[in-house]
Amino acid sequence: GDRGHPVCTLATPMQKIALFAALLLAIVAFALAQGPVVLTPENFEAETEGKAAFVKFYAPWCGHCVALAPAWESLATKVHGSIDNAKIAKVDCTVEQELASKYAIKGYPTLMMLKDGEQIPYRGARDEDSLMAFVKNHAL
Repeated sequence: GDRGHPVCTLATPMQKIALFAALLLAIVAFALAQGPVVLTPENFEAETEGKAAFVKFYAPWCGHCVALAPAWESLATKVHGSIDNAKIAKVDCTVEQELASKYAIKGYPTLMMLKDGEQIPYRGARDEDSLMAFVKNHAL
């Protein structure tokens, strides 16, 4: 090939790095926004107020909680991308004992819909379709 012709470069290495960093940041921000919201006493009210908030009260050492985690993550992504007034959240009761005690959590996982000051326990199947049906029933 003839190397004598001028070449248009698309981006300098520095621009490529900046673009990659911006893209990475956007992906991370999207991922954080889409997953279940981690609730603490500090953000609890702000995150659940005026929403149908489906909350998983759990403990990291609980086998049933670990088994539920992938469905809960996937549910959050789907709900947060499609149902504006619903929120999927989680409370680590080993960290947030205050919230566990406020909501009288006796076992893990405890799944509860918080809506308009009401606490609606979820006792259905723990597959994603059943969980989604419950959210739609209370949020739509």
